[in-house]
Amino acid sequence: MSAPYLNIRDGLWIFFLALLVRIGYAIFFVETEYLVTEDQALYIHLAQEFSISGFLGVTPERTPGYPLFISIINNIFSGNLWNVVIVQIILDSISCVVIALMAKSLFNKGFFVAGILSAINLNMVILSASLLTDTLFLFLFVLFLFSLLKYFQSERIEWLFLLVLFVSLSTLVRAASYYLLPILLIVLVIWRIWQKDSILKIFKLILLYLVVVGVFLGSIHHRNYQQYGSTAFVSQTGVAILGWIVPATYQYSGQGSYQEGQQLSRVRLASALQRDQLDELPLDPFESSSYQINVGKDILREFGLINVLKAWITSSTINLLAPSVAFAPALRAMDHPSFYATKGRGMVEKIFDYIKNSSGFIYLSILTIGTIISLIFMIMALLGAFKMVLSQPLIITSTLLLLVGYFLAITGTIIGVKYRLPLEPILVLFVTYFLNGYVFKYGGFSKDSH
Repeated sequence: MSAPYLNIRDGLWIFFLALLVRIGYAIFFVETEYLVTEDQALYIHLAQEFSISGFLGVTPERTPGYPLFISIINNIFSGNLWNVVIVQIILDSISCVVIALMAKSLFNKGFFVAGILSAINLNMVILSASLLTDTLFLFLFVLFLFSLLKYFQSERIEWLFLLVLFVSLSTLVRAASYYLLPILLIVLVIWRIWQKDSILKIFKLILLYLVVVGVFLGSIHHRNYQQYGSTAFVSQTGVAILGWIVPATYQYSGQGSYQEGQQLSRVRLASALQRDQLDELPLDPFESSSYQINVGKDILREFGLINVLKAWITSSTINLLAPSVAFAPALRAMDHPSFYATKGRGMVEKIFDYIKNSSGFIYLSILTIGTIISLIFMIMALLGAFKMVLSQPLIITSTLLLLVGYFLAITGTIIGVKYRLPLEPILVLFVTYFLNGYVFKYGGFSKDSH
């Protein structure tokens, strides 16, 4: 990066603003007991096993990147869980600076707009103080996104190497980006063909891409194939499809409640086991996953394409508009019903029943204000994306929209604001472009003199 491009003082200003917000949130709103609840306890346990099991000894249901991350921090410092949170807060603050740099690189302004939006992004703030994969994944994903955009702008091979490196590392942390790897390679090859590169140059791109991905992910595939005879990356897909996606698709397509969808999954699994003369699921985790995937696929086929699309669109809308504050431990500690446990056919009935069953005025008020803020943010993001389509290079805008579509598709019908986290930097870029063009157009706030 050239000196005019990166002003150290401005970068530090955004970094310390983000750091202050995150530290303040962790001090005033997060209790130590929260750090050992739900999936957080699982990752703590996996990190503790690292000294015995090693990198490839982690359960094949999960990727080993985040347990390794926790283990390294525990080995460098003490085993205090807050050390992990502090490191995550620092990484998340750096992510804010990188997002600001992306805005500056794309639009030649908007550094402070994007940086401040990222620094106060409640989804990023809340998850940075949780022992979950999300913050580390986002940090690596933001570095990948920055490298990808720089590659589109400069076409230099070092940016190609870095984008493949960071997307591979992010996949080691969360399997959500695994299917992005082949899609991204196809996009890059098509773009290079469009740029009329030679066959040799395109071959070198493919070779570099495959070598870097193979170095970081090949050992996991080799382990899975040797020990389990499977070419899959993780073995949790079956549980996700049958246990979460099928019930949610059943509900959000308007066929019945989530609980009825869960019952449908159980009945169909039991029926399949009886048909195949099995007393239980196979002990092999990949065989078990594959078996559940097949049962889940059969159910989804019976739902029909229209119902599946309806459910996907509905749940994606909920995830995009849901207030980030809903995941805050302080709010979750208030007396309130479970959104998943709330009955109702489809989105409207479920949300209505959820509000009706929520007796706390403060709880509902916070959710209402958060939802209004999320709605305004999404409207600005949509307007910014539309403006970018009309005025920015096609390869950049289409890739950003492709990434949004990818994560919405891969999340499926699973509801949760944390699943929106990979979209946050892209949404911030869209909002920044909108604010630059319509709100700060005649002011000095977005001009970013460096």
